Amino acid sequence: MHMMVFRPEQWVKPMAVAGANQYTFHLEATENPGTLIKDIRENGMKVGLAIKPGTTVEYLAPWANQIDMALVMTVEPGFGGQKFMEDMIPKVHWLRTQFSSLDIEVDGGVGPDTVHKCAEWSGRALSFQSKLKTAPYHLGDLRQATQPP
Repeated sequence: MHMMVFRPEQWVKPMAVAGANQYTFHLEATENPGTLIKDIRENGMKVGLAIKPGTTVEYLAPWANQIDMALVMTVEPGFGGQKFMEDMIPKVHWLRTQFSSLDIEVDGGVGPDTVHKCAEWSGRALSFQSKLKTAPYHLGDLRQATQPP
């Protein structure tokens, strides 16, 4: 569950009760990430930590060994249909080199023209949301775009 909310602390228990198995929150939305990470774990969920484009990836680093997944936003959160921000790919690469076993996801503006860049830099999970709704291509096309030549 990717929670793009203020005060993500208030939604941990309701999401756990609803059956969520992972809770991803934005680092910028909380004043105490360590306490929130602990609360998520105590409620039986995996922990995901997202950063917005304007947040340095090093800001996430102190928490990387306490989380299951890092999410690099490749658009500004909250507005669908934005163009992929290619200058976010170095963040994915940095995380991959510093924390090789960490799951890394990217979210925003990912489509056939950008999916190969994400896969190349080891963004293992990609979010397509509005691209799949509006584009004239199929999931198979996106899968093919991530395969080596």
